[in-house]
Amino acid sequence: MVGRVSRWRSPWWPVIAAAVPVLLTLWAVSAPGGYFGVALSVYGCWLVVGVAWLVVGVLAVLALPRPRKPHVGRLWPFLLVPALVVVTWAAVRTEVVQSAVFEAHRSGLEAVVADVAAEPDHRLLDRQVGLHTIRTAKVDAGGCTLLTVSDAGFLDPTGYAYCPDRVPVDANGDGVIYEHIEGPWYEFAVRW
Repeated sequence: MVGRVSRWRSPWWPVIAAAVPVLLTLWAVSAPGGYFGVALSVYGCWLVVGVAWLVVGVLAVLALPRPRKPHVGRLWPFLLVPALVVVTWAAVRTEVVQSAVFEAHRSGLEAVVADVAAEPDHRLLDRQVGLHTIRTAKVDAGGCTLLTVSDAGFLDPTGYAYCPDRVPVDANGDGVIYEHIEGPWYEFAVRW
């Protein structure tokens, strides 16, 4: 049994545990404005994984047979947790996740826009489109269809805006801020 690391000092525990905050992080940024509640959970999960990584790392180093230097190569899996942090951060920072989620949901969002146009009052409530629940879908005074994503953003309603005939303007005085996604699609946020 010389040189075998105890199960509790295994470098794979923090790597396996890191899968939870990685997935939660990607989910938290999938909606326009992000999911605030999920983002709070993400911070707590990353903290737990970081502490576990540090504690298990110290215990694994202390469990290495002496002299330790020739046996340090066994601990290479401990490098996977920082690598996961960097890759996750890069995916969030470059907005790869948001783009992929939008493209995956585009046809469903277009169907909701068509349904809103067919309604006499140009308003729909509570539609599920893939990962998103569209709380309200309505045509605003400027002709844009606003699809508000449920639970997205912090305190401000956020979602997708479909403006086929014009570029929306932020300075309407109504507090709606637009960010272009692609073609006639925009992300919007209502600022207080």
